[in-house]
Amino acid sequence: MKLALNEIWNFHKLIEDNEKGWSYAFHAGDVEVSGITNKTLKSLQGDDDYDTELLPSLFTFREILWQPDVFTEAAMSLPSLRILKAFCDEASEEMGEKEREVNKIYIPLVKGLGNCCGKATERLEKKKPDTKKVLGDFRTCAFPVIKFFIYHPKNRHDYFIDAVNRLNYAVKIMLTQFHGRYTELADPYWSVSFEKKQPKKESVKVEQSDPK
Repeated sequence: MKLALNEIWNFHKLIEDNEKGWSYAFHAGDVEVSGITNKTLKSLQGDDDYDTELLPSLFTFREILWQPDVFTEAAMSLPSLRILKAFCDEASEEMGEKEREVNKIYIPLVKGLGNCCGKATERLEKKKPDTKKVLGDFRTCAFPVIKFFIYHPKNRHDYFIDAVNRLNYAVKIMLTQFHGRYTELADPYWSVSFEKKQPKKESVKVEQSDPK
């Protein structure tokens, strides 16, 4: 079963904490986080230790993800991409050093954004790259990951509003200046599955009577 990004919370209310058989996966573009349990989802929704500065660090303060076409040469975009990738690498490494249930979701997503940066950097380093096309593809790649962090249930409201406005602006710029198409933007989603364990069949021993 497929659920939209925020539909998961209403669905999860219907599931008992100790009810076995349910498993979840989160899909954000090229990133798939599988094997998510009820425990992990509950930790995500109630993550009081969530770093609210993560959203500005990944998106709001990164003009490379939402600004209009002001970079006419590839060399002008490369520093921002490299800095963002370095931040993603460092942030995911720091998360990996902490034993937190929610990091099972955060780490692959942050690494996924870093991979988007790496792919764009490699393309821009080639001779005569189509800078607009590369940056358009980069924003398309980053879109579902960014959307997850924007709609994190523990975000500050003012950070959320600011990020939504910038994301809407980024989409407009992508469509009008970066050769993008709306259908290329993939919304993140959850997939839910249930596996009911079949009870083991008891073997029945039939005794045969000796013929006289």
